[in-house]
Amino acid sequence: MIVVADSSGLIAALNVSDPEHSAAAKALDSAGYVIISPLALAEIDYVVTARASRWAADQVLDKVRARVQAGRATLAGVDARVFGTALSVRRRYEGLRLGLADAVNVALAADHRTITILTLDRRDFRAVRPLTGQAAFRLLPDDR
Repeated sequence: MIVVADSSGLIAALNVSDPEHSAAAKALDSAGYVIISPLALAEIDYVVTARASRWAADQVLDKVRARVQAGRATLAGVDARVFGTALSVRRRYEGLRLGLADAVNVALAADHRTITILTLDRRDFRAVRPLTGQAAFRLLPDDR
């Protein structure tokens, strides 16, 4: 199963002190292959540094790097086409005030023909429809 990982899902899965760690870690570990946007990495760095410290952010990011190095995940490229699709998604869902990282995840999900997203951002990803024609995204760890 291909999973696009949102920053919130990765933070929960890789930070043992997160309240949703157990469920998110199980979801991440059961994923066949994980797609990670560089925008998600930037959000992880920002959020974890703000909540805890730069050291804590580096610990989470190092766990992401280890997964990539082990071949369990990939850092997705965001080229002009993906960027354009993401901007189109933001315009379509203007009322949500969708962040660019989330819109890029929607575009990457379409590129990789998956509707599965590791996220705790239930509000946005329950409202946004996949670009591949399915009715809804499958959100992990909620939708097992």
